[in-house]
Amino acid sequence: MNAAKQIRKLIQEGESPEQVQVLKDLAAALELSRPFDLASLYEIDQRYFDLAIDLLQDWRLDHHIASRSKLLEQLLVEIPPDLKVELPAATQKTPEDESKS
Repeated sequence: MNAAKQIRKLIQEGESPEQVQVLKDLAAALELSRPFDLASLYEIDQRYFDLAIDLLQDWRLDHHIASRSKLLEQLLVEIPPDLKVELPAATQKTPEDESKS
């Protein structure tokens, strides 16, 4: 099982929320090209640290794109509105564009 899928499973199971939050923050930072505090990795147990390293490797190698997308969808729901990135109007699809594709 790839790292993104493992993180999604941990989120769904509600396992160790404080430690999983670090993994969620890392995944969001990678996908959204945002800063991430590497020191937070030292605060999590080895199991979660290893999963963070696996996530970095998967992102670097661009593996498991579908799983990453599902994880990102879940993370974007959790991002506070003031931190969300607005897309320029030209790149946003309208309902009419959606029906054409």
